[in-house]
Amino acid sequence: MKRFLPVLAVAALIAVPAATARPSAPPTLEAGKLIVAFGDPAPGFASGTVRGSTVTNPRGYEVDLAAAVARKLGVTPVWMYSPWTGLFAPGTKKFDIAFQEATITAQRKKTVDFTTSYLNANQGVLLSKTAPVPHSLADLKNMQLCAQANTTGLDWINTQLHPAKKALVYPTTTAAYQSVQINRCQAMILDVPLVSLEKKSAPTKFGNTVL
Repeated sequence: MKRFLPVLAVAALIAVPAATARPSAPPTLEAGKLIVAFGDPAPGFASGTVRGSTVTNPRGYEVDLAAAVARKLGVTPVWMYSPWTGLFAPGTKKFDIAFQEATITAQRKKTVDFTTSYLNANQGVLLSKTAPVPHSLADLKNMQLCAQANTTGLDWINTQLHPAKKALVYPTTTAAYQSVQINRCQAMILDVPLVSLEKKSAPTKFGNTVL
């Protein structure tokens, strides 16, 4: 299937200088610590056990990358959970850096600073087990779609595809994945690496993944 909307997926970097930090110390919120935020579990990138605002036993590429950054700075990484819906909200953040797959847009640049991107990603389609495989955008347009709130996938659905049925919108990727698993949503639109790895981590819970 043809690729949909090209997106640029990156980890967002939000640096909030601590007013009391010594000039020779890294400008982190807490001396000797690098508070690192992750969003909803993303297999391969960052996953762990989320309890409230904490993340325990995190693992994945972005966890390793964050740990390497902390070592380079000579500080200890501290893991926390930050929901996607609050990542781009104006105001002071509760973390030093956040690793979440986020498309760089002019609007988002108003509230966060992005690092140089390390991953380019197009939009992919994760199907439920009962959904027919779409062979064209016309096929996709007639399916019950879903997406996570405030994502470029949802924006593409609403501004480019204009589906026959209103797309279902969920606050988290976890909720959207569950909707696909129970066949309430036939096709979820999200970045290719995320839907591919989710399908790989639970192959019997989903239908085909269309890239």
